[in-house]
Amino acid sequence: MTSLKEFRALLFSQSLDLRPESVPLSEAAGRFPTEPLASPIDLPPVAGLVKKGRYLKAGVDFVPCGRLGPAEIAGLAAAGISRVMVRRMVNAGFLAVEWEGVRLKVPGERREPGEQYSPLGHMFSVLLDGAGAWPVDYGILPEGMSVRRAMEKGLEECPVFIVAGADPAEVRDFLAAPGRELLCDGVEIEGGKGLLFGRITSDQGVSAGFLFSFPSGAVPAFLYFYLFVRPFLYGLNGGGDPAVMLRCTLTEAPGGGADTCSRLVPVRLGSGPDGLLTAEPLNIEGPDHVTGLIGAQGCALFNSGCRGSKAGSPVDVLLFH
Repeated sequence: MTSLKEFRALLFSQSLDLRPESVPLSEAAGRFPTEPLASPIDLPPVAGLVKKGRYLKAGVDFVPCGRLGPAEIAGLAAAGISRVMVRRMVNAGFLAVEWEGVRLKVPGERREPGEQYSPLGHMFSVLLDGAGAWPVDYGILPEGMSVRRAMEKGLEECPVFIVAGADPAEVRDFLAAPGRELLCDGVEIEGGKGLLFGRITSDQGVSAGFLFSFPSGAVPAFLYFYLFVRPFLYGLNGGGDPAVMLRCTLTEAPGGGADTCSRLVPVRLGSGPDGLLTAEPLNIEGPDHVTGLIGAQGCALFNSGCRGSKAGSPVDVLLFH
């Protein structure tokens, strides 16, 4: 089992050859520039600011390599920049696997008694798009079908592939083949025993693809994405860790959970009588209770379970942004 800190460091140490391409500024939002961007002109052309020495000289970098948001796009436009050299978007595929006794359906399909709709396709599409990747939905793999062949096909077409609900033993066997490597076999976090991460290498020995295997359940998949996959994708694109952590005060102790391993608890943010931020734990009834995430603005991170946590205790919250 890998510690949470060690796993995140492992993810940031990976690399992938994402060749650059030039795109119009109108298509650059959400992309990652290949290098810091400099203004070709002095900015801003405002007499009062120039007189006070508060302006940006031409040739000075003013936009870093992180993901381009509205403020960065506005700044580039103000500098008269019409095209930007960015990294090619990563194709990121995802697959939901049926497990014993559970039949999954795509929203819109007819549902029979005992079947349930899978939120994973739509959820991963939104999450990957928000992380600057190109989402590719491989749908639902029926029980009894070959997970191995599905992973092989996915990794042939997508350098990043996520599978949810696969048997960890099958994933380990898949990554034991030549040219593949199991880098992480479980993470020291609640439910993280079945979280696996592997790398595919080319004949030249360089990274050609990466595989995440999550346990079944939309709730852990959602939380693991923010904690692991999102920063991993930012790292591949040369960006820094996108995590924003806030120190908040618990409104109440979260229920359940293990006493020793790290734990993620979805929370709703608010303001206490002293004006400080508060974190209200949400009542999530199991790994498939994805509707319990509605209204969550972040997840509280407890490094030693929830032991000793009570109303008024400080807690670090990872924002969903």
